[in-house]
Amino acid sequence: MLKLIAGTHAAVWASIGGIAILAGCKRPDTEVGLDYAQEDLLTLQQTDTIGIEFVTVREDSLETGGGPAGGLSTAVLGSMEHPQFGMHQGGFITQLRLIEPDFDFGDSPTIDSVYLSLRYTGASYGVLSPQNIQVFELADTLSSDSEYYSNQNFPHLDEALTDPVRQPVDLNPGREIYFGADTLAPQARIYLTNSFGQRLLDAGSEVYDSNQSWNDYFAGIKVVPDPAMGGSGAVGIDISSGISKMTIHFHNTTDTTVFEFNISTLCIRNNLFSHQWYPPFQALDEPIIESVPGDQISGVFSGAGLKTRIRFPELQAWEEERDDDRTVHKAELFLPVAPENNDARYPIPSDLFILTTNENGLAISTPDENSIGLNINGNYDAVEQAYRFNISQTFQRMLNGTLPSDELNIVASRGGISLAGVRLNGPEATEAATDTTGINRKARIVVTWSE
Repeated sequence: MLKLIAGTHAAVWASIGGIAILAGCKRPDTEVGLDYAQEDLLTLQQTDTIGIEFVTVREDSLETGGGPAGGLSTAVLGSMEHPQFGMHQGGFITQLRLIEPDFDFGDSPTIDSVYLSLRYTGASYGVLSPQNIQVFELADTLSSDSEYYSNQNFPHLDEALTDPVRQPVDLNPGREIYFGADTLAPQARIYLTNSFGQRLLDAGSEVYDSNQSWNDYFAGIKVVPDPAMGGSGAVGIDISSGISKMTIHFHNTTDTTVFEFNISTLCIRNNLFSHQWYPPFQALDEPIIESVPGDQISGVFSGAGLKTRIRFPELQAWEEERDDDRTVHKAELFLPVAPENNDARYPIPSDLFILTTNENGLAISTPDENSIGLNINGNYDAVEQAYRFNISQTFQRMLNGTLPSDELNIVASRGGISLAGVRLNGPEATEAATDTTGINRKARIVVTWSE
């Protein structure tokens, strides 16, 4: 149990100034936004002693793809070790689209080279070094009517398309590529085998009549790291603008030319993630284990990784101790960051999201998130060294028994397009004896009310 916050009524007022009143169970929601009554100001009380229960939960999957309208705009590629969380891999599957349908390769086309050029977004995760990247041809045609998930198995043909002589690949968003006399924008250049390129040139002309006939012939590619071959770090990849592409250089009896297939918003695509966790999350590697205690440390990690689930088991007992006319003015959730997160190579998310669930167990926004003009926050507060959430309306509906779930879930921002995480201090976190900052290092909910 946390200690009661001590202070004068003036100090309490300063901490909540400008926040709308949230009605009690006997007052209608329409009072939200009214000014404080003078009698309320004389009886304001504040506590952070309401018990909280934390657990870290493994995310089974995220919907990270589907039809052209549902596909994410960026992917993550690489194998990254995070010293506080474990080993993480990011990859993707995608269709390729013809730059020019009904293209004529000419007489006796012969392959010179074929490669993927994947444009970086500028994002990177972990310490970057060259690593082997695998490219496979998908075995099954992708459907625009299907939903695809981050942990989904996409069957592929056994033969790898990558040229082993041109591995490993230098994943480095800060390094330009020199191609002949040209300087190209930073990109991951992955060379494929000439035998694969020749197979594409030898396909019948009907294959290239349209994108439909092309995708019936060639379902798409799966691009993933090969963690067994070493290397580290992961990078963001543009998979929507059409800048990332596959290029064939070839010659025929009369000319030397180039043909391209791009990756655009019209492609069906999906991001893929896998994780191997370090303690205290290692037990989550076991499929039958969904969660681990978070009283001391809990975790949030993107890439369909981890979320922190929060419950308030003492909430109804606290409510029964209040007067019938009590009014809750503010409820703010503080999630302090564990000090070992301070490593610039593995930056923590700038903000987190808070979700609840509906009657069917599906994740939905909180009432505060859906309120017009109410700042729910969720940003990292460098002074408090914590993430802060305004959950006043959510808290009120929990008290009233009108929220479908008694659980809140803290999830990572950019959850389907990044590999980043943060370890949060739980409600029973042990404070270091050497900590002289005076900052409260324990997770807590601070409630201000009058009665």
